[in-house]
Amino acid sequence: MHTEVVHETEAARYVILVDDVEGGELTYELRGDEILFTHTFVDPVHRGLGLAAILVRSAIGDVLATSERRITSGCWYVTEWLGKHPNYVSDARSGGVDALTGNACRIVPGKN
Repeated sequence: MHTEVVHETEAARYVILVDDVEGGELTYELRGDEILFTHTFVDPVHRGLGLAAILVRSAIGDVLATSERRITSGCWYVTEWLGKHPNYVSDARSGGVDALTGNACRIVPGKN
């Protein structure tokens, strides 16, 4: 299994490709000096392979490497991942959990 994470800036999302097929996405919104991660989705066909963790780690790593934005979570999975990796994002770059959305990912329809 070959995976690749692609940043689609025009769509405000990171996509994980599994053998060149879209297997999931992590969407976000830009707000001032923050990037708010809003939703993590992995296609049911690809669940149980650790793809969400690869996707979140890659996206956060990209933000840390390419911008000065603070990382804020509005998605329960991103919040859980950050909790399991407390030293990955420095306190100065952590925006914590979004005050408006809390830990609730947006509900989006499944992909066909």
